[in-house]
Amino acid sequence: METGPNAEIELLERVLLRLGNADSDEKLEAAVGKFLTPVILKMNSPHNAVRTKVVEVLTHIKRRLSSRGHVQIPVEALLDQYAAQDSSTFLKNFAIIFITMGFPRLAVEQQTALASKVVGCEDKLESYQDKLFALLLPILSDIKIPDDPEQRSKLLDLQDKPAICANFLALLQDVLLLPYGITQEQDVPPGLSPYSFTRVIAYNWRAEELEKVKKGIVRFLCASVFSDLQIFVPLVVASADTRFSVATPAITELSKLCTMLDFSNPAVTAPLYTLFAGNQSKLTDRQTRPCCARVRQKLLQYLIKCRGKSINVTKGLQVTFDGFFGTNTNQKCKVLALQFMELVLREGPRELVSKVSKVILTGITKIIGRDSNEPNDVQNAAYSALAQHARSFPQDVSQDLKLVLGYFNNLASCAPELHSSIREALVSMAPAFAWKTKEKSDAMEVDEHVDSSSVKLDGQQHLLLAMLLDNAESKVQIVQNVTSVFLTSCYPEYYAPARYLLLLIAGERNSLRENVTTYLYGTSKKDHVNYSMLSSIDQAKNRISSESISDFNHLSLEQRRVLLPSFEVMMSHVHEMADKRLKKNTACVVVGRTKLPYSLEVYEEILDYLRLCLWYSAGVVAAPGDEKYTHELRKYITLHYDDTEDNALHKYMQFVQRSVEAKRSESNLICLYDLLNAAPELFAAKQLHLLEPLGNTLKDVSETMRINVAQVYGILWAFGLSDEKFDEEVGECLNSLTQKTLEHKHGWLLVVGHTFNRKIAMLKQENKTKDFAAWPQFVNAVKIISKSLCESQWLLVSAAVKCISMIGKAVEIPNVPVEIQVPSNDGDDDEEMTEYTSIDSSTKLVIFGVVFQLLRSSSARQKIREDSARCLGYLAIGDGEHFTKRNLEKFLALTKINKDAALNIAISEAIVNTLCGYDVNKGPPDEKFVNKHCNDGDFDHFLNSLIRLVTDPNPHSRQAISVWLLAVVKHCSQRPAVLAKKELLQFAFTELLSDDSEFVQDVASRGLGLVYSLSDSGSQSDLANSLLDQLIGGKRKVNQVSPDTELFAEGMLGKTPTGGNITTYKELCSLASDLNQPDMIYQFMQLANHNATWTSKLGAAFGLKTLSAESRQKMQPYLGKIIPRLYRYKYDPTPKIQNSMISIWDTIVTDSKEVTERYYWEILRELLDNLTCKEWRVRIACCLAVRDLLKRPNGLKLRSEEQVRRALPANSMEVDEVPEPELKELWFQLFRVMDDIHEGTRVAANGTASFLGKLCVIASSSDHGKSGTAVASSTLPFLLETGVGHKVPEIRRVSIKTISDMIDSSGALIAPHLATLIPCLLRATGELENTKLSYVSTRLGADNEAQEAVDTLRAEAAKSLHTMETIGKCVRYIDYNVLEKMTPEVLELMKGSVNLGTKIGCAHFVCLISIRLGKEMTPLVGKYIRACFVGIKDRNATVRKYNASAIGHLLGLAKEQSIKSLFTKLEELYAEQPGNRSIALTIQSINKRHHELLKDYMDSMLPLIFFAMHEEPNEETKSNVELWKDLWNDVSPGDAGIRLNLNVIIPKLESSLTDASWSRKAQAANAIQTIATRLSSSLDEPDRLRLIKLLLSGLQGRTFEGKERLLQALARLTKGLDRNHQICSSIIDAAMREARKREPVYRTMALASLGEILDQLEADRFEEVYNMSWNLLEKKELRKESDDEDEPSTSQELSADERNKRAQTLNRLKEVVWETLGKSWPRHSIETQHRYQLFFAENCTSILAESTRPVQVSLLAALTKYIERLHVFDESAQLPDLPQINQEKKIKTEDLAPKTREAIVEKICTDVLAAVALAAGVPHSGLKKEALNIVLMLIKRLSGNGNQQPLRLIKQSFESNLEKFQRDSAPEIRCRIKDIEEKLSKLNAQN
Repeated sequence: METGPNAEIELLERVLLRLGNADSDEKLEAAVGKFLTPVILKMNSPHNAVRTKVVEVLTHIKRRLSSRGHVQIPVEALLDQYAAQDSSTFLKNFAIIFITMGFPRLAVEQQTALASKVVGCEDKLESYQDKLFALLLPILSDIKIPDDPEQRSKLLDLQDKPAICANFLALLQDVLLLPYGITQEQDVPPGLSPYSFTRVIAYNWRAEELEKVKKGIVRFLCASVFSDLQIFVPLVVASADTRFSVATPAITELSKLCTMLDFSNPAVTAPLYTLFAGNQSKLTDRQTRPCCARVRQKLLQYLIKCRGKSINVTKGLQVTFDGFFGTNTNQKCKVLALQFMELVLREGPRELVSKVSKVILTGITKIIGRDSNEPNDVQNAAYSALAQHARSFPQDVSQDLKLVLGYFNNLASCAPELHSSIREALVSMAPAFAWKTKEKSDAMEVDEHVDSSSVKLDGQQHLLLAMLLDNAESKVQIVQNVTSVFLTSCYPEYYAPARYLLLLIAGERNSLRENVTTYLYGTSKKDHVNYSMLSSIDQAKNRISSESISDFNHLSLEQRRVLLPSFEVMMSHVHEMADKRLKKNTACVVVGRTKLPYSLEVYEEILDYLRLCLWYSAGVVAAPGDEKYTHELRKYITLHYDDTEDNALHKYMQFVQRSVEAKRSESNLICLYDLLNAAPELFAAKQLHLLEPLGNTLKDVSETMRINVAQVYGILWAFGLSDEKFDEEVGECLNSLTQKTLEHKHGWLLVVGHTFNRKIAMLKQENKTKDFAAWPQFVNAVKIISKSLCESQWLLVSAAVKCISMIGKAVEIPNVPVEIQVPSNDGDDDEEMTEYTSIDSSTKLVIFGVVFQLLRSSSARQKIREDSARCLGYLAIGDGEHFTKRNLEKFLALTKINKDAALNIAISEAIVNTLCGYDVNKGPPDEKFVNKHCNDGDFDHFLNSLIRLVTDPNPHSRQAISVWLLAVVKHCSQRPAVLAKKELLQFAFTELLSDDSEFVQDVASRGLGLVYSLSDSGSQSDLANSLLDQLIGGKRKVNQVSPDTELFAEGMLGKTPTGGNITTYKELCSLASDLNQPDMIYQFMQLANHNATWTSKLGAAFGLKTLSAESRQKMQPYLGKIIPRLYRYKYDPTPKIQNSMISIWDTIVTDSKEVTERYYWEILRELLDNLTCKEWRVRIACCLAVRDLLKRPNGLKLRSEEQVRRALPANSMEVDEVPEPELKELWFQLFRVMDDIHEGTRVAANGTASFLGKLCVIASSSDHGKSGTAVASSTLPFLLETGVGHKVPEIRRVSIKTISDMIDSSGALIAPHLATLIPCLLRATGELENTKLSYVSTRLGADNEAQEAVDTLRAEAAKSLHTMETIGKCVRYIDYNVLEKMTPEVLELMKGSVNLGTKIGCAHFVCLISIRLGKEMTPLVGKYIRACFVGIKDRNATVRKYNASAIGHLLGLAKEQSIKSLFTKLEELYAEQPGNRSIALTIQSINKRHHELLKDYMDSMLPLIFFAMHEEPNEETKSNVELWKDLWNDVSPGDAGIRLNLNVIIPKLESSLTDASWSRKAQAANAIQTIATRLSSSLDEPDRLRLIKLLLSGLQGRTFEGKERLLQALARLTKGLDRNHQICSSIIDAAMREARKREPVYRTMALASLGEILDQLEADRFEEVYNMSWNLLEKKELRKESDDEDEPSTSQELSADERNKRAQTLNRLKEVVWETLGKSWPRHSIETQHRYQLFFAENCTSILAESTRPVQVSLLAALTKYIERLHVFDESAQLPDLPQINQEKKIKTEDLAPKTREAIVEKICTDVLAAVALAAGVPHSGLKKEALNIVLMLIKRLSGNGNQQPLRLIKQSFESNLEKFQRDSAPEIRCRIKDIEEKLSKLNAQN
């Protein structure tokens, strides 16, 4: 055989011949398929001639194929040939031509199969790659994506071809970047390079085509074909598209994608930077332009998510500045760019960012400022970025003070919308200028040679202070707010100028006062200051560090230590600034005649602060004004005061003096009192000029003001006046006292008391002897005060008691006679009616008797009773001989009187003053002082009396004794009796410890601590053991009750004493015992006291010191045991216990967070061990404690995060070997407690479990790496095995919620448990339903539409629950085996559940799983279909709808037998429940998802659909009918559908017509009517006859509702029927028979159908119709045909509505009669016409006038038909020879009738025109129209030459009535008139 080039050419010739002979598409396709690839292969031939011949052949093939679009090309073979290793370039050139031609001709399935070959066959030549890639772009929207994830990833088979994959994705991205409507002539669009633009613009897509391609690309990218990282950037580009159809799915996919991407990976974010700014390629045609603003906006949204290494500082800087100042930007871009810059500053690499931080700062500052034109949101973002810059790089900001100044100016003048952001920026800048940030050598130097209060600032901070000075008094509040922040952040807290400015702000702005006060005093309110946390810089002995400044803002209020400035420095600065203001007259205030440098509020703030500084500079660490420390202040003043202008104390006195002169206030009076009280000899004589203004203030209405003025006034008199002047002033005052007003008298009375108190103290101090009993002014004063005690005004009584206290404490009151006024009656009447009598007595008797009586009196004011108690104690100090024993006896008698705690404390103070003989608040006069009036025996007797009263059951007595005993032990602790009775005292206090009153318990616990502290170490051990035995093991004695014993205090009845506090002490004892430290119980008890009374001023005398340093040190070794127990106790639900334990905790623990972190595992173990304690309050406490313990800033603390695993305690729960055993055990214990019998415990456990679930979700996130996996593996199995199937609903709910949220990060662990989880989730869906919606649905049961709407909402809500979201997440882990396991339980739920949510959830789950598994679940589909079929019979419409949808999903996966069974059941269900909408919905769902399947079973479903859509529509069935019609149009639209399926439709109709149901018969008749109407003449005669026979059979029998439909269908079927067919007579007979029925409505419809039938068949039955219906026209009213005697027979007996209804029925019947008569007028029966023609015309005319308008219209229409068919009007008509007729008919046809045709025509015309004339006069358009129709018809029928006479009649009649016709302006009337006129004129012209 020849093998050379000639042979090859010959072969090619033969191929060309074969191709040329292919004369059909099929042959051409076969030839091409056989020869194309071998021919192309010949391109590899070495012979030139062969290759030339190949080109010729291929050119021929190409030309032929170009014109034959349907011829297939062997694309797969060409692709294989193209991809072969030995393929030459020539071969590839031709192969790719035919590949590009043939690929679009393939079916989508084939294209999908070849997609991987198309994409992967070229890996070198880019131009060829682009052509191949282009083949896939148009089909990406239609390409079939496999369900299996593994198959999806292998769809393009690019796993091993990264270069091709990258090129393909780059092309997709370029297409997504391509703008709509761009052309080749335009510039390269943003985001593309010249090369990429050239390759994508070559496709020449129109906008709609490009949109479709982009939609396909997005769909393909979302199909999991590529990795998340590969599709991220293209999807970001797509999300910025201008068409919603492209952007929306991309945004949806991105929301899922972002949860899985690691934004700390540079590979994720690097393409974002490149796309944003361009790739900067060296090749010009490959250099991409920066993308457009819309895309940049999206890119920035994701760049903001960058973390860690993905933050590229260099590119980030380019991105941000492009976003600020580039051309492709917008407002939103600028905001996002600023946010990204903030991210870079916050989290970028510090070393790199610091190098460009100043550049960034410059860029930000260009955007903001007064001259900025940027919108507010851009400026807000810029300020926010600036704030972050200041926080990250304070050194940049600190070098430019102008920056701060500029922003302060901006803040004062900018729009309110910018205030918060500018404030944030300035506040962030403040730390940059902080004094602590400076070097020590520059900032502050404090050593032995430099004043500790001096602060050395640099120049910049001085400038800053000057700026702050300008802004401190700004009118803009937010400016002052920022100023306060700078002042507190930038300067040490003892720096006087800064404190001064803060005081200005606090005084001027009420809104800022609390905030500023917090910095000045350590607390927001001045009356809550913790003075122990304050200290003065003057008292500092070591170098002061700036640590307090940096830490101050981070400490809690309780922990803040405040360092006060030196008084001298502070006062000097205030004085200097005040002088400047006074000299410049800047912001000064004039009050009265005094000019003040500040407003009164500011002045008050400054005074309060200066006073505090003074006391602390004096070395006092207590509240200013405490009498115990007055001597310290005196020392300071004596040491530092001199009468010079530079002296700070002198300035202070002047400052206070100026304020007092202007206006007296509490602040300035107290400040003045401090100075006068501490050093009266220095200041009193110089301040006498203040007496006048102070005297005026004694009239002030405020009692507090009068008291403050009185004490100052008293010092000024006592120390400022000489003895003679003093006596003179006092005498004058006493003489004028009675003439003064009540308030004035009260003030002067207090002045007298204070004056003598101070004067006597001064005399004693100077050791001057004076006989006070012989001092007339003093004696006179005592008498007046004694008389005032008996006054009726409480104000004077109160002042008198205070005066007696002050005088009695200082000296023995002279016992002189005095005359007093006492009430003469019983005192029960009205005060105004009380009569007083004078009696003589002595001062001591009066004083003691009245004061004691005030103390006893329950009607006296509480304050007076307390003052009275103290007064008695003070009297015993001055005159112990007279008052000591009397006091002690009287006090013991007061035990059972009702007194509150404050009064008992006051009495206890009086008792100890009496026992000690001195004021215990001030201390003993000297160390050797002994009270000679109360010896040890007296003291022992009194103490025994108190101890004996401890057992008294009276609650008032127990409270009093507890307080008094505590006071005695505290202040008389060194008395022998106390030391000897320690054990007895302990038993007494222990007895009181179990009292029902919390206050008594607190007192007793304090007493126990005191007793313990008085003992030595040996005795302490015995006492501690004894106490533990009493509290833990002992029992309280039963108190003896006598008939007079008061068991309950007033108001206590109805309250159950819980013994809560004794529980507290038992817990503490237990803790002490566990520690083997019994003595520690006393420290605990001391700390547990928290009652509010102890924190009051009254209880200050009894306040015990906090735990000593020694005791704290002693506790340190035991903290590991103490801390866990105390932590649990803190959360006890009993408030008393909780507060006590918190008090202990706060004292022992200095840093709560640090301690809790240190002992975390010990605390957790304590809580786990006690979570199931037998006491419910312990269980609740553990639940609450666990919740708080877990609230860590860093989330859950995990064992897996620790390097060393600790061994579990022996008593811990046995758990499997899991990474986090405590976590699993915690879930286990919480579940047990959630099933607790106690409701409060269950609620607490539920809250804790929910919180723990949230923490587990966060901790198990993939962001946490191995620790996240550890949490998931420790938690998920337990929740799945125990939680989701638990019997307690709350446990199931928490478990499901937690699992749902954990699935995203730990889904793989859940797969083995899905068979249990899914049913539980479905069940929980129903349990979680909103009960309110369910209730509303039930209430709307009567309104189906409303109920269905609500149920739809319920269904949507159920689908959006987290349970259903969880199911959606779980579906991807379900395979066939898992589904098989869960199927029984799911089916049970589908069939048996009563919850709507569960039913909806089950149906939705079936849909999801059918999509997920597809054909794989076919063996189970039958079961699910049966369950869903039960669902479509559910009572609830929404449930039926969802189950119908589920069946639609399942049916495509079902076996043939299941499909047939379903269709059969649907048909049976329709027969049972025709109104069940779910049947149609089911078929609709099947058609929607499996249209081809429905076509295969069309014979089963089409008849049902066709039949169902003909149901009688009404309000209830209207929507169903519409649904069936829509379904029919979808399945088999048009007439062809009926014609093609008639063979299966007719049997269905046949069975329905023979059904016993009337409604089904009527429905079948409607269907037949539709067939007849739609098919008309195209209906085959056999089918028509078959249907007619069915209808005739159905018409037999009685009348039923809907029977008229059969007649109407019969009438429609007669249209097109052969008139000569034998069945016609049967049809007419049946219709005649039905028309004779008596029921009026039915007869009306039967007559109408009869008319249609006679009209269609042209049969002559006029006579019969006339005979059976003429009588109906003569009826005047319709009578009911009934045999019931109760039925009314006359219209008078009927209601108006019934009469109207019958009248309407009769009129309609008459209308139809005329219509029927008109249609039944025979066309071809000349004899019948001749017999009735005259009679019909004449009677029509006669009846016309008597009829109603609708009947008249029908009558005229009948006349029109009559004239149209009248034979006699034909010119050739001959009169017939009629045979003899019966007598009846002779009567009806006149014997005198015209005999000739002309006469007959004339007679008929005359009668008819008479009717027309009558109609013309009636104002009714329809009637006139019919009349004109008659005229037209007459002209038409009589237009021949032989009818001139009738035409003249017609013309005359028309002209005579024309005017009447023309009155009607209706268009149809005018049109007909015009037609008639034209016809008449035409006839005239012819004649």
